[in-house]
Amino acid sequence: MTWISHPCREYKKKTISLLIFLILIFSGIYFSFGGFWFFIALILVGGAILPYFLPTIYSLNDEQIQIKGSITNKKKKWEEFNSFYPDKNGILLSPFKEPSRLENFRGLYIRFNNNKGEVTEYISKKIYAS
Repeated sequence: MTWISHPCREYKKKTISLLIFLILIFSGIYFSFGGFWFFIALILVGGAILPYFLPTIYSLNDEQIQIKGSITNKKKKWEEFNSFYPDKNGILLSPFKEPSRLENFRGLYIRFNNNKGEVTEYISKKIYAS
């Protein structure tokens, strides 16, 4: 099972609002603090929100999960996960059997793209089968 998630295209109203907000913030930083701090802010904020603007390819197969982003490529085996938590935008795969505060850092988040039921069912079969 393979699909592409591109939040920038999926949520056009949010994207326009975000771009307007970023233009206002970066303009304020540039005119208040100068070019040096503008570039520092651009690097820090831009790096943090880059995955929102670039597509991510998700591939699930019998052995592993693969996530190809613009910069990163992650591969994880199904055996590394013991539970999962779906929400409206995706599923958090957790290495812990019980809920833990660390699962957001050690887990893996998979975004949906109009395929919530199909992905949830597939992941449920893989997690509970192992």
